[in-house]
Amino acid sequence: MEASCCGMAETLRERVGAALLEKSPVMLAGLAERFGVSELDIARALPEEMRAFAGPEAFDAVWQSLTGWESATFIALCGGSVLEIKGKIPAGAHGHGYFNLKGGDGGLGGHLRIEGLGRIAFLSLPFMGRESHSVQFFDVAGAVLFSVYVGRENHKLIPAARDAFFALREAVGKERT
Repeated sequence: MEASCCGMAETLRERVGAALLEKSPVMLAGLAERFGVSELDIARALPEEMRAFAGPEAFDAVWQSLTGWESATFIALCGGSVLEIKGKIPAGAHGHGYFNLKGGDGGLGGHLRIEGLGRIAFLSLPFMGRESHSVQFFDVAGAVLFSVYVGRENHKLIPAARDAFFALREAVGKERT
């Protein structure tokens, strides 16, 4: 039984690897739908140098680090829409079943439901032919809850934010699967 499971994982890795070579934009959700697996399964099937993972217990440390980035893009999918908020990531605090963002400057604010957080992934996945790095927050079923991408200025990654991503990935993203 285990051999067939590993064989299926290798096949998915091969299929994802082939998809990365295509000229169209590659997104976790699109590949998950295409291959009939979860977004987390797709993230795990990426080449090892493109992915690292941490458990939900790392959330507070990861979020605290994100608040230090000069700029980021917060992305959440809602009802088929893609919501993007660019700017500083605000601090937050746990309370009443949510992680409550301390926004207020007109940027990102609200309440994140993280009690069902399953994994945190640090992904380096090119988008539209450009270097791109993100922290993806997955629920226990393997769906992306929300994502935070390294910010850009004039279509180029902000160097300090890029460096902070790799430092965070190195410090927290110890798991490879």
